[in-house]
Amino acid sequence: MDLLCRLLREKGIDARLFYIPDYPKKDTNLKKFWKEWLHDSCRFIFYHLFHSFFDRSKSKRAFYYRKKFDYSMKGLKTQYLPFFRNSRTVVVYPEVVYGNFLSANNVVRWLLYFNRYQGDPTAFGKNDLVICYRKVFNDLKLNPMALQVRLVSFDNNRYKQYNFGHREGNCYILRKGRDREDLPTNFDGPVIDYGTSDDDIVRILNEKEYCFSYDTQTFYTTVAAVCGCIPIIVLEKGKTKDDFIVENENCHKPGVAYGNSLEEIEYARNTRELLLQSLDFSKINEEGVDNFIKYINNKFNFR
Repeated sequence: MDLLCRLLREKGIDARLFYIPDYPKKDTNLKKFWKEWLHDSCRFIFYHLFHSFFDRSKSKRAFYYRKKFDYSMKGLKTQYLPFFRNSRTVVVYPEVVYGNFLSANNVVRWLLYFNRYQGDPTAFGKNDLVICYRKVFNDLKLNPMALQVRLVSFDNNRYKQYNFGHREGNCYILRKGRDREDLPTNFDGPVIDYGTSDDDIVRILNEKEYCFSYDTQTFYTTVAAVCGCIPIIVLEKGKTKDDFIVENENCHKPGVAYGNSLEEIEYARNTRELLLQSLDFSKINEEGVDNFIKYINNKFNFR
């Protein structure tokens, strides 16, 4: 979402981010939700008013504020109040948000992952514009034209290999795979999940030799390969490597192993250089944001 916001602003569009501590689900009590939002928003504003003090501080409280609020949204405009009823204002919700808690007139649902509310007619509005991040995530009933907006961000200054020496051990990625039934009871290495800072992720991936990912669709497998760690997709029951052919390219993602066989490990090693050469996303992002603007102009009759 933050990358879309940045690219829209570069096009001269007044795009802003609206911070919420959690997203509304089907059973969310909206009165309680807004009470928690007000509480966290006060913390958010307080932190940014006094960020210079917190950045110097080593206290646990300072770390809490940094971890909770110092996202990649830094430098972007933020909408502090939940008023979005201007006739030309568009609100973009990811697929995890249930309903239209901001009561926006013009709503875009961006399916960044599979639609968890598939078949629920009250989850999204009848007049919402539905687009997908990748065609594999699309819901054809909601988006029969398969409108797609794919944006990719890669911070070369942050995500890089600095350990070219000894490595040992495993690490694990959960994220969107955190609810899988085949998760091990115990992990023999650090676990990367929501809330793990990018600095910690880079450090872990520069220390470990292998990274087992239970999230089969995460960009952090690319980060692992860049950092010199071998990423291994842990296939779900009933899935094979052929279920992960890269869209429009008729091949598997380079630099990544699908399962931990010796053949797959060698594939990841031998194709890593191809992955590193593919990390210029400027053309993809230019096309993606132009498509987004075209879709909303057509849907909401903006001229």
